[in-house]
Amino acid sequence: MKKAIIIASFGAVDDKIRSRTIDALYSDVEENFSDFEIRQAYTSNFIRKKLNERGIKILSLEEQIKSLQNEGFEEILVLPTHLTAGEEFDNKIKIFADEKIKILPPMFSLKCNTNFDVKILQVVVDCFKTFGDEQLVLIGHGSPHRHNPVYENLQKLTDEKIHIGVIEPSDTPNFEDVLKRLQKNKATRVLIAPLLFNGGVHVTEDIAGYNKDSWSFRLIASGFFVRVCYDGLGSFEEFRRLYIERLESFLN
Repeated sequence: MKKAIIIASFGAVDDKIRSRTIDALYSDVEENFSDFEIRQAYTSNFIRKKLNERGIKILSLEEQIKSLQNEGFEEILVLPTHLTAGEEFDNKIKIFADEKIKILPPMFSLKCNTNFDVKILQVVVDCFKTFGDEQLVLIGHGSPHRHNPVYENLQKLTDEKIHIGVIEPSDTPNFEDVLKRLQKNKATRVLIAPLLFNGGVHVTEDIAGYNKDSWSFRLIASGFFVRVCYDGLGSFEEFRRLYIERLESFLN
């Protein structure tokens, strides 16, 4: 039986970011699962269009599934790099699940057990090293059209010096929630880092931008000394290893 693994990502326009995150995971999966054909798919129409204009052809998940099926692949496993089951995962990945197409849950999922979430969080914290009295602020995407409780659940698993927020202003924990936690814990220095696989524009604009709405700008305005890590989680080998372990667990 011909078997394939599709790494489904939102996508990345920046060549360096794509190379260090999505392509790095592709290489890791290819190295560890030689019995499978490994493919990629991007769920962002905008990013696929931008890359196509530069001669870089990346298929959507639907296109990649059809391509593999036309080539005679009977078993297809989809590995999403989307960290939570938000709008993008629900509408562009989950809908393709059937008897022959198996879709792994996002890295942070309400369906995953608490012990596994604690393990993931520890890996994340180890990726973003704090110094001295710095407190860590992890900033995820959030869901624009509905509340995503995953982030609040993750916050419950952290210690008092780790704070989780989301970029989407309509979701929580929002900036004000994180600010209250920092003030309650008498923080003066913070490291803000992306709870995102790629990072990219969300880091350069929403998290660390020079505009008055960015998290960095608002935290500095609130009296904190702020340091920023621009690297998405996919840049770290130890975090990518979690995907390999998840695939191994699913297949065994």
